[in-house]
Amino acid sequence: MKQSYCGLCENCPIETPGFLKAIAKVKEYLDQLSISWWAHCFPGEEGFSFPEFRKGLDWFLRQPECRGCKGGGGLKDCLIRRCAITRQVAHCWACHDLETCEHFNIIIQESPGNVVYLHRYLLKNGFGNLQVDAGYSLCLTKIKDC
Repeated sequence: MKQSYCGLCENCPIETPGFLKAIAKVKEYLDQLSISWWAHCFPGEEGFSFPEFRKGLDWFLRQPECRGCKGGGGLKDCLIRRCAITRQVAHCWACHDLETCEHFNIIIQESPGNVVYLHRYLLKNGFGNLQVDAGYSLCLTKIKDC
C-alpha cells in the first residue's frame, strides 16, 4: 500500500485498475481512428495536438508502480515530504503547526476535492476533524485519546 506524509498517495487513482483500463480504452479507440479523416470536423482553433495526447496516454500506461512518497515514489522535491522528514513526524497530522502550514494548505488550495478524502482519512485514522473555510484555511480538531 502506498504511504505518504500528507495522506494523498493512499488515494491516488493512477494505478487503480479502473483508471488504467480507461486510459487503455481511450488509446485503443484513438489507435483505430485516422485523425486526418475527422479532425477537420471540429471547427475553431481550440484543438490540441493528438500526437501529444497519445504520448500522454502512453506515459500513464508505462509508469512503474509508485510506492508513495514514504516508499521513495512521488515528487522528489515535495515540500511536504521534506518538511515531515526534517520535523521527524510520521504524518502531517502529527505536526503541531499543521493549521498554519503553508505547504499543506497548497494541497487544499490546488485541489479542493481532496478535502473530502483527507477528512475521511483523518476520521478513519483517529487524527481528528478537518475543516476548511471558503478561503481554504485549514482547521484541525484533534480527537483526544480515550
